[in-house]
Amino acid sequence: MSPVEESLSQMLYGGHRRAIVRVRIGQRSFRSNLLRKYGDQCAFTGPSPMEALEAAHLYSFAVEGKHRDDGGLLLRRDVHRLFDCGHLAVNPETLTIDVSESVRRYEEYGRLHGGHLRVQLTERHLRWVNEHWKMHRSG
Repeated sequence: MSPVEESLSQMLYGGHRRAIVRVRIGQRSFRSNLLRKYGDQCAFTGPSPMEALEAAHLYSFAVEGKHRDDGGLLLRRDVHRLFDCGHLAVNPETLTIDVSESVRRYEEYGRLHGGHLRVQLTERHLRWVNEHWKMHRSG
């Protein structure tokens, strides 16, 4: 392969394209309410810059289509992603953080395993946490 061909084969293409997307109406308000309630606290890891915190639904917003009181927590962006994928969960019996074995090997996440949340959960939170647990940890 010539140097020019090799260079072209290693090029990553970029740019933009137009797309029609679904936008969550009310997400900004949902996050603002959580920030007022919890401040700069990631529910799993503790104090974090507000720019790194996302309003995480404890249920599937795609299915529900509504923002529910006590249906969300503030999570750091990486933690939110791992929670949505089921790698992080809250054991509804012990209220401790459960980290999947595949993620536990990463020190930062492994040290969360068995720890407690940094915020108090309400009865409604517990309902959603239990559903999340059943979806990702039970059979």
